This record gives sequence, C-alpha cells and structure tokens, in this order.
Amino acid sequence: MNKVKNRTEILTFRVTPEEKKLIETKALSSYRLVSMYLRDCALDKEIIVIDGVKDVATELRRIGNNLNQITKAVNSGVYAVDLTETKKEVQKIWQSLNSLPQAVR
Repeated sequence: MNKVKNRTEILTFRVTPEEKKLIETKALSSYRLVSMYLRDCALDKEIIVIDGVKDVATELRRIGNNLNQITKAVNSGVYAVDLTETKKEVQKIWQSLNSLPQAVR
C-alpha cells in the first residue's frame, strides 16, 4: 500500500518575474501544480515531458463522454447503433496512456 505523506512544512523564496514565468511554464507543461514540479526538481526525481499527451487524454475524455451519451440513447431505444468496436479502440488507447510510466503522467 502506498502511504500518503502529510506535507505540513512550507518553503518560501523569492524569484524575479522572469524566473517565475519560466518556472510556471516548465511546471505547467508537465504538472498540474508548480509545487509538485519544484518538489520533484529539488528531490532529483526524473521529469519526463511528452508533448501532446495531455491533449490526447482530454480528447479521449470527450470521446468517452460522447460514447456514454450515445450508449445511453441506444439503451433507451432512441438509436440502434453498434459501438462495440469503437469502444474497444478507445479502451486500447486509454490502456496505452495508462501504461506510460507514472513519471510521464
């Protein structure tokens, strides 16, 4: 079981506006939070950035939502469509994304 660490300590430091913008740009290109990025940098964790992965995940989420809506409509009798193959392909893509190392996500 992975134990969640209780982070209670706060670090504060000053940077120039240019440094702040650079740090935020780098952090937000691969992380949700600047603090996560800075912590990983400071603790010498490997940071891997794969361009486009976030966009692919977002688009897949949208496709999944659309498929769910269509599936609900089909199940309610509004449509008669076979989405089995489409759903399988979307699942394969999600599995590929999920198989990426945790450092990439």
